[in-house]
Amino acid sequence: MFDSSKNTSRTEQEQSLLHAIEALKSELASETSETRHNEIESQIKELGIQLEELSSPVKKVSLSEENIELKHKIEELNKKIIKLENEAINSVNGQQKLDKRNIEEKMFLLYFILLQKYASIVNDFEKKTVGELKSLINAEDLSIISLAESFKKEDYSFESDYFDACRNAFEYVRDEIDFVKAKLNINFWLTPNEIMKYRLGDDEDQAVFLCSLLLVLGDKKAEVVIAEMDDLSSHAFVITEINEKFFLLDATQNKDFEEFSGDKKEVLIKYSFKNTKIKKFLYRFNNEKYEQFI
Repeated sequence: MFDSSKNTSRTEQEQSLLHAIEALKSELASETSETRHNEIESQIKELGIQLEELSSPVKKVSLSEENIELKHKIEELNKKIIKLENEAINSVNGQQKLDKRNIEEKMFLLYFILLQKYASIVNDFEKKTVGELKSLINAEDLSIISLAESFKKEDYSFESDYFDACRNAFEYVRDEIDFVKAKLNINFWLTPNEIMKYRLGDDEDQAVFLCSLLLVLGDKKAEVVIAEMDDLSSHAFVITEINEKFFLLDATQNKDFEEFSGDKKEVLIKYSFKNTKIKKFLYRFNNEKYEQFI
């Protein structure tokens, strides 16, 4: 049955968001501070996303239904995998058993096909608003806090000890978390627990993880940057400033902590990833701010 009270509530929320957007646009027109100007633009974009989501209840229901269908498909796939394993393990008519690696390759192929088929559904559920992106830099996650504490010396002081703690955090992510870039058209974010449990993550996962560690260590300047490279691919890393010195920290590469440090302009020119240079910044964020570059 149609619930008119729910529809009215949703309409009121939409009107409230529209009023808020209009108020911000009015403030934007008279704002002279570049910093505040960027903050207002980000707020308008975030409210716009919320308004779009609020105005599209049918899409949410559809995605929920498709998610249920996806779970059924995964169950069917698991049954096929079990059957494949049993056929491979047991010799048939005296034939030689299949190599274990061959079994795993077939399993991964099936998973790959399934993920590609439902990539659009996964992407819809993994979309992040500006607020949700900022919340990824989490200084309250217990696993992040516990790990960051291991990088501190006794009687830790940010002013005198942060350089060494930051290096320890960077080297941990670089050496202990394997960089894995899935060859799938799927955007998703791993949690700190998942990263630590499986010891892997893509460039965005590693950058968010490292930035969260640095925040717990007391660094409020550290930011995650998503950059467009010369080959039009995107790549994530962390930027910060220590003792008035610019640092670009890319834990996906086997580079020394100070490899990309010094004058900001010179560092950005020097930096490369897989022989590609930075073309431009797409956006950057931490727990307090978000900036998108047009």
